[in-house]
Amino acid sequence: MELRGFFEKYPNESFCIEELKNKRLENGLICKKCGHNAHSFRNIDLKFQCKKCGNRLSLRSGPIRYWMICIELLTLSKRKMPILKIQYLLGHKRYEPIWLMVQKIKIVMRKRDEKYRLKAYSEFDSEFLEKVDKQLLTKKQRA
Repeated sequence: MELRGFFEKYPNESFCIEELKNKRLENGLICKKCGHNAHSFRNIDLKFQCKKCGNRLSLRSGPIRYWMICIELLTLSKRKMPILKIQYLLGHKRYEPIWLMVQKIKIVMRKRDEKYRLKAYSEFDSEFLEKVDKQLLTKKQRA
């Protein structure tokens, strides 16, 4: 998805909250206190509350849209995106919270990559293959 598509899909904070809430419910929530799996969502403080013991689980701290935009930016590009650029694109004044958010996202991405690591395959960049094709064509034309 292009970044423009992201803003069409998630036009404001409430859409981002709803999507993240649905993803958490889809993956299954289990209360850390009693082990019960039925929760209700509190819009007041953006927390899930266990229906059995009342224990609360946070949806996520900070603006949800920042998190979702940051995830999108990190996954859109094949190249690394500098944190200062992400900070600029988000319009955030401080570097440290954006740096921390990126680090947390990268940890989760790393864990997911390790889970689905391909062992018998290699990945080539499309730009690399285009350069190789051009070199082969110029060699054929010279011969």
